Amino acid sequence: IPRTQHVYTQSELAMYNGSNPDLPLLLAVKGDVYDVTDGWGFYGPGSTYHIFAGRDSSRAFGTNCLSREDHLTHDTRGLSERELAGIEGWHSFFDNHQRYVKVGTVKLQPIDPKSPIPLPCDDAKPKP
Repeated sequence: IPRTQHVYTQSELAMYNGSNPDLPLLLAVKGDVYDVTDGWGFYGPGSTYHIFAGRDSSRAFGTNCLSREDHLTHDTRGLSERELAGIEGWHSFFDNHQRYVKVGTVKLQPIDPKSPIPLPCDDAKPKP
C-alpha cells in the first residue's frame, strides 16, 4: 500500500522519539525514515535501542556503539568497509521489514568536513 512520504527536519524527527505515546515512533537510517511503532518494546523509552528513536544514527548502526553520543549521528566519515556494510544491512532490514514502514526521509544537516571524525568506540557491543 503506497503511503505519502514526508520530508522531516532533524528537529521534527526528534519529536517522534517515543516521549509522546500519541505519536508514532520513528527512526532513520541513511536518511530514510521508518515507522517502528510496532517495535515499541525495542525502540520505545526504557528499551535498549531507544537511542535510535527520533534521529538518524547511521554511524551507530555501523559501529554498534550505543554508549557514545558522538556515534548517534549520520556522519559516516572514517568508517571501515565492514562498518559501512553494517549500515547497509540495517537499512535493508528496515526497508524490507514486514511491520516497519518507510514514511519519508530526513533532511540532514551537512557534516563540516573540517570537524573531527568521531573516535572508534572501544565498548561497542556485538551485533544482536
